[in-house]
Amino acid sequence: MHKPLSTLRDRKAPTKDFRKAAHEIAAILSKEALRRVRKEKVHASRTVVLVPILRAGLALLPAFLEKFPEASVGFIGLKRNEKTLKPKAYYQNIPKISKSDKVIVLDPMLATGGSAVAGIRALVEAGAQEKNITFVGVISAPEGLEKLQTNFPLVDMLIAVHDEKLDKNGYIVPGLGDFGDRYFGT
Repeated sequence: MHKPLSTLRDRKAPTKDFRKAAHEIAAILSKEALRRVRKEKVHASRTVVLVPILRAGLALLPAFLEKFPEASVGFIGLKRNEKTLKPKAYYQNIPKISKSDKVIVLDPMLATGGSAVAGIRALVEAGAQEKNITFVGVISAPEGLEKLQTNFPLVDMLIAVHDEKLDKNGYIVPGLGDFGDRYFGT
C-alpha cells in the first residue's frame, strides 16, 4: 500500500493519479471489510448497507460495491464549518436498516471525528446497531480516533494509516490535503 499512499500524499499528483491511488487503497480496504463480514455469523436476513459520507466518501464506494454487489446504499451529507470545525448536515438518504444489518460507513479522512460521530449517530437513530457498524477510512488522526471510540466504543474501525496529529486548523498532519477536493479536481 506504500506506493498508492505516497501518491495520495504528493500534493503535486495530478487528479487522475490521485484517483487511481484512491481506488487502489479502496480495493484493499473493501477486501478487508468483506473478510471481516464473512468472519461474523451471517444471518439469512442480514444485509449490508454502505453509507458514504458525502462527498469524499463517494471515492470509496465503487470498490465496496464490487465486493458487496447486493448492498443497499445510503448517503449522509456533512460539511465541516471551517471556523468551528463542527459538521453541518445538508443531506441524508438512508435506506431502511434492520437490527441485524451490517452498516459500513465510508469516509476517507478521520480528522476531528465530528463527521464520523454525526454520521454514525444518524445511522443509529435510523435503526443501525452500534455493534454492527464499521467505519472505513484511509487516514486518521489520534483526535478523531479518540472521539469516535469515546462516542461509539462498539463501532469497528478499518483505517489504512494512522497519522500523528491535527494542526491548528483541524487538518491531519502529515495528511494529504482535502481528499474530496483532490479526488474531484475542485
